[in-house]
Amino acid sequence: MSRFLFVVPPFFGHISPTLSIGSSLIARGHQVKWLGITPLDSKHIPEGGEFIYPEADLVEYQEEISRILKRQDDGPSCSGPEVMKLALEETYVPFARIMMKGLSNFVDDWKPDVIVNDCITFAGALCAKLKGIPSVTTTPVPPDVMGDTANSAPKIFEWQQQLIKALQEELGLYEEEIYIHSNKLNLVFTSQAFAGFEETPAHMKFVGPVKGRPNHAAFDWERLAAAKTPKVFVSLGTLLVDIRKAFFQKLIDAFAEEPVTIIAATNPDIFEQWPDNFIVNGFVPQSELMPHMDAVICHGGFNTVNDTFTNGLPMLITPIAYDHFHTAKLIVSAGCGISIRYKRLKIEDLKNSVFELLENPVYRHAALKIKETFIAAGGNDKAVQLLEDFAEAEQLLEKQN
Repeated sequence: MSRFLFVVPPFFGHISPTLSIGSSLIARGHQVKWLGITPLDSKHIPEGGEFIYPEADLVEYQEEISRILKRQDDGPSCSGPEVMKLALEETYVPFARIMMKGLSNFVDDWKPDVIVNDCITFAGALCAKLKGIPSVTTTPVPPDVMGDTANSAPKIFEWQQQLIKALQEELGLYEEEIYIHSNKLNLVFTSQAFAGFEETPAHMKFVGPVKGRPNHAAFDWERLAAAKTPKVFVSLGTLLVDIRKAFFQKLIDAFAEEPVTIIAATNPDIFEQWPDNFIVNGFVPQSELMPHMDAVICHGGFNTVNDTFTNGLPMLITPIAYDHFHTAKLIVSAGCGISIRYKRLKIEDLKNSVFELLENPVYRHAALKIKETFIAAGGNDKAVQLLEDFAEAEQLLEKQN
């Protein structure tokens, strides 16, 4: 049996896919822990697992962590290059620096057999390299989200490379190679077909969506069952707090008098009163809700994207920042949805697009094809098998050496 350490960022969309994988590994007799730089409620962690928050090693960084997290709300107002700078230079690299001390101390103490680092949590892979521990990368978004900058934008590519090399040199890695991701196994939580990859490196394994952590949030199921009109689920994820009221006001203006039922995943308190055809919950059991839906509206958070197409539903995606625009292109390319950039989202276009998705079966048929590719990719079971095989092969290699 092996010890797996998942190193995760403070974004639940990136943590969630690792929870079901970790739960399955625990059920198969392995030891599993998670480590991050913000606390995580123990209710999210599978029984038998543990979330490590190295508080003593993070005391000096609290103000910086808070500032970086608040800065994420600026994403919607940033241009493409500004978003890339916000993501890489102002978020991922600083988080790696902040995380290294506590991570390194814990790794020395617990001695994991495998470090599994999220694709934006560079510290996991760098710590593994420094300590000679095998590492795996998990990628909950399409892997080419930043595009082929080496060919399309060489100056941006050079900037990216220098930024990472400077971080590595700070940690004592002076080689030319980049080590922020594993070059032995990268688990990608979508299908190769949806991501649009014709060929992939041998270490990149498209396993499709995994289960995520079950969310048993309270929900008015009776009211949902009583609704006789088409049901549309709407989510903005857990970030993007500043635009939430404006976003949902557009939903109200578009659908308050229309023959649809809107299930809105947001804090009900942002408005004193909601229309009668809106069911509003701060937290929703999203995976359990999806089979009851007819369409989805979201900004492009990949857990919601995966839940949508796992259920063969069409989507209106309203990309706002970060990887949303790339995901929107994939959805349009696959024919399973419509994209309207949030900054250009007019009430009439919003209304027309949703009814187009509900009434034109071509989108649903395309979504069902994506669902087939997700199932064929293997999901949670495939991811667990690949991790177990990886750990076993690495342990055998160590014995031989």
